[in-house]
Amino acid sequence: MHCRVETYSGFRLHERPRRFTWGGTWLEVHQVMDQWVAPGHLCFKVRVADRVYLLKYHQAQDVWDAQLVRSGAMPPAGGEN
Repeated sequence: MHCRVETYSGFRLHERPRRFTWGGTWLEVHQVMDQWVAPGHLCFKVRVADRVYLLKYHQAQDVWDAQLVRSGAMPPAGGEN
């Protein structure tokens, strides 16, 4: 699903997502769990409350997609191994 994403851009563009839209509602990112670069994409696995989303930035099109990866009770941030 296409979405809007607000990011922190420090040393590089789109360094870390801060919040994004899901179903017309802004969701605050509590934790960036993982991030990686794929050909033509920036990918972020993020935690929002008790859900995990995959945010993917398509560099050539300058658009973001969001995908729900996991929903339900999760351990507190920082308590994951």
